[in-house]
Amino acid sequence: MNLYMSGSLVQSLATFLNASGAPTNPTVITFKWRAGAGVTNVAVYPAAPVVLVSAGIFYANIDTTGWAGPGNLLYTTEWVGTGTVQAIQSDYWQVEPPSL
Repeated sequence: MNLYMSGSLVQSLATFLNASGAPTNPTVITFKWRAGAGVTNVAVYPAAPVVLVSAGIFYANIDTTGWAGPGNLLYTTEWVGTGTVQAIQSDYWQVEPPSL
C-alpha cells in the first residue's frame, strides 16, 4: 500500500477495456473516494476531478491536505464503468501527518 504525506496530490488511475482487450470508454464513469470513515464523495464524468486521458483511460487527482493525525489515514477510491464497458476497480493508500 502506498504512503503519502498529508498535502500531497494523489492520482488515481483507471483503465477500462472491452471484451477484446481494447481500451474503451464506458457509457457512464462514476468515481468515488473517501478519506477514512468520512463522507464518500462521488463524481460522474465529465465532472471534476475525473479527467479523460484517452480512450478508456481516466484519472482523478485527490488532495490529501488537512490530515494532522494521529496515525495514518486510509483513503479508498472506486471506479465504476457501466454501459458499453461494465467494470469496477478500487484502490487504497494511506496518508501520514506532515513531519513538522
